[in-house]
Amino acid sequence: MEIKLIATDVDGTLMADDHLTIPSLNKQSLIRAKEKNIKIAVCTGRTYSLTDRECAALGCVDYLILSNGAVVMDAKTLGTLYSCYLPVQAVEKILKAFEKYPIIYEIYADRHAYVTKYSYDHFLEAEGLPEIFLRDYRKRMFVKESVWDIVRGKNVEKINVNHIPEECIAPLREELNTIPNLVYSVAYLGNMEITAKGADKGRALKWLAEYLKTGIENVMAFGDSGNDITMLECAGYSYAMKNGSDKAKKAAKFVTGSDNSEGGVGETIKKNIL
Repeated sequence: MEIKLIATDVDGTLMADDHLTIPSLNKQSLIRAKEKNIKIAVCTGRTYSLTDRECAALGCVDYLILSNGAVVMDAKTLGTLYSCYLPVQAVEKILKAFEKYPIIYEIYADRHAYVTKYSYDHFLEAEGLPEIFLRDYRKRMFVKESVWDIVRGKNVEKINVNHIPEECIAPLREELNTIPNLVYSVAYLGNMEITAKGADKGRALKWLAEYLKTGIENVMAFGDSGNDITMLECAGYSYAMKNGSDKAKKAAKFVTGSDNSEGGVGETIKKNIL
């Protein structure tokens, strides 16, 4: 096994169940892998302002694949190496569709997370995530009265829906299906992550591997949910987390022996590389 690049998802993979803690085994193994000249990439659905603290805690990150592959950044220079933003017209149509439903959502644009006052006030209603995390996460966002003030003049990476009432999911999807060139994935019921067609973790990881002149067969990738599937399908050594979804496990070549809270990423690196 000749690994040149390790790419890891964040929530449900690198982080423990509280979405705030990095198990020590994960940190230690990634640092030791970096010492062996292996490049480390964080590959997440989050934008930069929601990931910088975690990257600083690791202290060994070389590259960031953000907003499900909409942006690839150099972690040292903070320069954007690759981007695939949502088209302006698509953003307008999505937000007009959202106006019809009581939706809690975030907009990731130019590396920051934005929410409307309504979404901020109702943010803790999001299901599938611990409240302690939601409270902390909300503090890292900018609040705007109008959604149009958020998107005006900005590059929109991703629109992340935190909560949709179950009865609204089908009609909203039907409406979004009329908007061309969109990709959306689901991590849990009531969640929807919308990006431009061409923005997915697999495509961004392939781009990064080519940029580094590293064959995708020499990439080790970790993920746990729907937005990780393209990355797990393409990486030479792909691992779905023990706690991951059935779809993620089907897409991956292997499954970790331990779950995210037990340091399954670090254990796998230690066993196979270190």
